[in-house]
Amino acid sequence: MSHAIIIPKLGLTMEEATLVRWHIPVGQKVTKGATLYSIETDKISFDVEAEADGYVDQIVPEGEVVPVGALVGYLLDNPNEARPGALSVPAPAPVPAPAVSEAAPPQPGAVGGKMGEGARRYISPLARRIASSNGIDTSVLTGSGPNGVILKRDVERAMAAPNAAGGSLSDGASFVALATAGAPPVSRRPMTAMRRAISQRMQQSLTSTAQMTGFGKVDMTEMVQWRSELLDVMPADAPRITYTDIVTKACAGVLSEMPELNSYIDGDEIVTWNDINVGIAVAVDGGLLVPVIRNADRLSLLEVAAQRVALIDRARSGQITPADLEGGTFTISNFGSYGGDFETPILNTPQSALLGIGGITDEPAVRDKAIVIRAMMMLSLTYDHRLIDGAVAGRFRARLRALLEHPSVMLALLG
Repeated sequence: MSHAIIIPKLGLTMEEATLVRWHIPVGQKVTKGATLYSIETDKISFDVEAEADGYVDQIVPEGEVVPVGALVGYLLDNPNEARPGALSVPAPAPVPAPAVSEAAPPQPGAVGGKMGEGARRYISPLARRIASSNGIDTSVLTGSGPNGVILKRDVERAMAAPNAAGGSLSDGASFVALATAGAPPVSRRPMTAMRRAISQRMQQSLTSTAQMTGFGKVDMTEMVQWRSELLDVMPADAPRITYTDIVTKACAGVLSEMPELNSYIDGDEIVTWNDINVGIAVAVDGGLLVPVIRNADRLSLLEVAAQRVALIDRARSGQITPADLEGGTFTISNFGSYGGDFETPILNTPQSALLGIGGITDEPAVRDKAIVIRAMMMLSLTYDHRLIDGAVAGRFRARLRALLEHPSVMLALLG
């Protein structure tokens, strides 16, 4: 019995992918679990494994951009087996391959002349995002992928070149400057796949939930001193504990006490997750990713820090995997690391709560009827008011503040 090879959906926002490479030639046998082909999406490069043993029958060639769920081939029981006639999923519409000159084969990542007028450019979503974020004009790049498709590596080579191909204002460039009589000049560029996905998710979040944001201040003076003393005695090879790690651990502890904030609305039902998986918003080139620290309530502070370091490194190096981004039940956005103090973050739906943390600044405060200088941090908790009442959100902030203001209590209770 043949087994269909389908483009997998690697995330909630994934709509298409570029089939970059077949690792197993047509007619050759592959075993279950072996790497079968590679794809690039708007966020990641990913190797897809064979889901069964079989002989490879390819339908879609390398270099094609295909939608999620598209049939790209079969795994046959024997090399002479006829391709199935009836398909359970629709095959993608064929996309014409760009012409490649045999007289002058392209060099990987080479920067050459622009394509002729009307010629179609093929570029993977990931390469397009990186190029747009770094001002690289893809019209002057020659792709090293199948049929000349421009891949991530081609853009990275162009970025590393002494005279990187930037966005010019000539005909065919990625950035087109428009000037109209009596109006200031403007420039236009296409929205990247990642930016489109973020735009759609943010709009959907605001229209599908009743969002409210409550604010509160935390006196971090004792925590600042405690962290400083901790860093002084930690081994050099240990992960450096940040305030994001501390807040993550504290949030996980409060979520275990208040599962209402670890829940979401599904139709007429309230669904509560059994696990506490905290997502950390990370700024990357061209957008935002939210890798997830799983079972944060069961991890020590050092384990939280180690996972956070690994996830952020993979996110910013383009090595993030679908598993790293899935399964979050609560999100933290540290806008303080970018100089922010007050923000109203938008929910990462279907989650019902998101905590924003601002920077820690020295401020005057009244203690024992005297004005003293304390290290203060702003919190902003955005929540779905359909599910979470203001009183519940207030108790969450109060409990979180109590833990953060008393490090020894937090350590004793949460480990």
